[in-house]
Amino acid sequence: MKRSVVETSVGLALVVAVLLCSEATPAPVPEGKIASAEYLVGTWDCAHTVGTFSGTYKTTYTKVLADQWLKQTYDFPPTVSGGRSEPTITAEALMGYDESRQAWVRFFANSLGQYFAIRMTPTDSGWTWKYVSYFPRTKPETSAPDAVFTRNSQREYVIEGPTYPLDGVQVTEHHTCRKQ
Repeated sequence: MKRSVVETSVGLALVVAVLLCSEATPAPVPEGKIASAEYLVGTWDCAHTVGTFSGTYKTTYTKVLADQWLKQTYDFPPTVSGGRSEPTITAEALMGYDESRQAWVRFFANSLGQYFAIRMTPTDSGWTWKYVSYFPRTKPETSAPDAVFTRNSQREYVIEGPTYPLDGVQVTEHHTCRKQ
């Protein structure tokens, strides 16, 4: 049976479209990448200090979006400490592995309207975090990490940083989280 030029052209166009779409679709995250952070899945009780302020919060990690990402939710109760008063704050972050760039990323937003993105570089016991600017920088970026996430065990991690000015004083955030 002879095929017409139109049928052959349509068939070739479909093959090309399928090939182009398959190249545009990002590769799934390698099983070991998200699995390496699976110890985070669950609920954690955390304590943090920032200068003279201290408080506690709960954070929960779940696998989402076809298990390609970890979603972290935060619940900060209202707190008064060190002369500062903080309202109830909620937040969410998505953390995943970008296969095409061979790098971890994290996107964060909270109920105060704050947001940021982080490049995460693996270490032997966690990650170093580098905040990413969506806008032109007013100061040059340094090579030093902005914060360090350290896994102490399957049930405890700490975060040291970032450091920034608060009420005219340079402060560093310190977080310790223990799994429930």
